[in-house]
Amino acid sequence: MTVTNVRTAGINIDTEKKNPDFKFYAHHRNLWLNSLAITYILGGYGFSLFCITTDILWLNILGVFLLSHSLTWAAAFVHELFHDNIFSSRRLNTVFGEIFLFLTGSCYSRFRDLADHHMAHHIKRVDLSPFSPFSIQHFLRSLPRPILKLIAFLELLYIPAVNLIFRWMIALSPILGQNRRNERVVNISLLIIRGGLFTALAIYSFRALALYFIAYICFLNITQFLECFLHTFPAFQINGEIPKYSQKHEQANTYTIVISQHWRWLDLLAFCNHNYHNAHHQLMTCPWYLLSKMDAEMYPSDYSQYIPVSKLLVNYLHPSYRLRRLFSEDQGTVEKNENGISYKNFVGATGFSFMLLRTPFDFLKVSFSNHFNTI
Repeated sequence: MTVTNVRTAGINIDTEKKNPDFKFYAHHRNLWLNSLAITYILGGYGFSLFCITTDILWLNILGVFLLSHSLTWAAAFVHELFHDNIFSSRRLNTVFGEIFLFLTGSCYSRFRDLADHHMAHHIKRVDLSPFSPFSIQHFLRSLPRPILKLIAFLELLYIPAVNLIFRWMIALSPILGQNRRNERVVNISLLIIRGGLFTALAIYSFRALALYFIAYICFLNITQFLECFLHTFPAFQINGEIPKYSQKHEQANTYTIVISQHWRWLDLLAFCNHNYHNAHHQLMTCPWYLLSKMDAEMYPSDYSQYIPVSKLLVNYLHPSYRLRRLFSEDQGTVEKNENGISYKNFVGATGFSFMLLRTPFDFLKVSFSNHFNTI
């Protein structure tokens, strides 16, 4: 059963494509470049902790920036590790995947489970939701009105409350439900370990804990910004019946969000090339450092699926779009008109992240009625 309605209007994607050497891109693995990036992620994370625990303001600012950036790259590397794009050994990919999940706070789902669900997203060409037979929006609007207002207020302050709620639901899912009962000991242990580490940080320096929170919120906003606009896929429950969609549907409902087509190194720096999503869906085994090159070989500069970051930032930051994204099942439209392509009705999706497990929340006993809370 479909739980999210999506419309992509007036877009012609039958633009002439080039023919890159897919065999080269699929099998290329640069151990030194990957090792350098991993060293940066781990070293940057460690150094950022030092920076936020000092009493020097400029180091605090540097620490917040470095922490949010290293977490963003760690998340991008989790995605690469899903596809075994970093190491030739699947075991090594899993080990580093678990490490980066721990750093990013997404460790309450097993790496291989997340990888399998992400591969289902590629194979089925849809988004996958843990809410069934209803939608994320049904769940949110079923909450008590005061909680709903608090969520809306936090979201307007750019605190991704829905993302944080889902993370806690996933962490507690083995304890509250039966679907992941065999993970109870692991998740309880992780909650104790991470809770102990953050308690120790707060005892050492409450200011450092506050700075960590700011950096983490920045990280969540960066990843959420990308993920809510990369697709306009219909959404289904992972264990449900899913229609068969074509590659044309996949490309028409996938977008490449670029900072600059002339200075592509900016996309690498900011997003680790995770934004080149049309190319990624054409060849998901292409490693991160070659995605921009393959994208340039595949698509002309006027390819209709390119969207400038500046256009979508307006939508992401605008209060009306933020509330509509939360509570409307319609992700909006990308439309072609006499003035070109319009993104003003493109509001994006909520809750469809590769770092959030899609296993159904079987502990939810929500009684839906014909009337829902509104803000």
